[in-house]
Amino acid sequence: MSKKILVISSYPAPYRVSVFRGLAEVYETEVFFEFIKDQSRSADWFVRDTRFHILCDADARKRFKFCLKHLKEYDLVLAYDYNNRNAMSLMFRCMVRQVPYCINCDGAFIHSHWLKDRIKRLFISRAAACFASGEYAGRYFRHYGAKKERIYYHRFTSLSEEDICKSQASKEEKEHRKKSLGLTQERMVLTIGQFIPRKGIDILLKAWKALDRTAWLVIVGGGELEEEYMRIVEEEGFQHVILRGFMKKEEIFSYYRASDVFVLPTREDIWGLVINEAMACGLPVVATDRCIAAKELIQNDENGYVVPAENPQALRDALQKVLSDEGLRERMGVNNLKKINGCTIDAIVKKHIEVIDTL
Repeated sequence: MSKKILVISSYPAPYRVSVFRGLAEVYETEVFFEFIKDQSRSADWFVRDTRFHILCDADARKRFKFCLKHLKEYDLVLAYDYNNRNAMSLMFRCMVRQVPYCINCDGAFIHSHWLKDRIKRLFISRAAACFASGEYAGRYFRHYGAKKERIYYHRFTSLSEEDICKSQASKEEKEHRKKSLGLTQERMVLTIGQFIPRKGIDILLKAWKALDRTAWLVIVGGGELEEEYMRIVEEEGFQHVILRGFMKKEEIFSYYRASDVFVLPTREDIWGLVINEAMACGLPVVATDRCIAAKELIQNDENGYVVPAENPQALRDALQKVLSDEGLRERMGVNNLKKINGCTIDAIVKKHIEVIDTL
């Protein structure tokens, strides 16, 4: 008989939905999301699937209450984003009714706060299993009381097998794609992220002063600070900076394939899935040390550079080094394709099934 699983998460992000769809092929699964979207992302990015419940909806809340009332009917609860109100209520009921629950961490920086620390320790230390995206998530779980043998590792990603390129784009392909995008410079740097302070695009623009004559900088994302960034571009007299709004996955991957370097100047990202995507397209990556994906996946001089956050000079120096050396770019890109191989959503689902079947 198939296990019956209750799942709760924050938003129907595409990679979340893909994991839950994979689990639904094996188990009798009921999925709830706290919200339909968040404030900083385009609504078009989120997935709408009538099989899943959104707790903003009255009928979904009624169904969730019914599930809580009949919690003992479930073999397992998966609190995927465990720090939301409904997720914590669900986990507390699991403790009372002795229903095993699992939690997930895509990545995290440890920030001490006496009350939040106690709440995290309460729920993390009692989880039947903790799914960790890598060593930093594992450290986070251990810090809050998870037993080592209850931490299970998977490589967090948004990629399918088809998303991982077999080889780097050739020089001819890059030139063709650049021309189709109206870019005349030989080299191109790409960054993708919401136009919000946390993503650090203002830091990248400060770093770009010495690079504007040597390459294009394409900034994709859209958001609240677009006018501010356009003002900076105009005031600095940049000739080779382009801002683009939200793009769907297929269009973004065309930009990756046209690019020579990917950069993420973030002030903080608990993961940074765009790094996975850039690696899957065979690009060198320059990112800051406030990005967990960079700390997990990037090795200096091997497949990119990790530089201090809030440091335009360090960011500029790393970009200049990669842009000026075609052989270095090629070697780093090849290393990234090797490193990201097998890092897929299917692998995440497989790992989850292995763990769930042992509980």
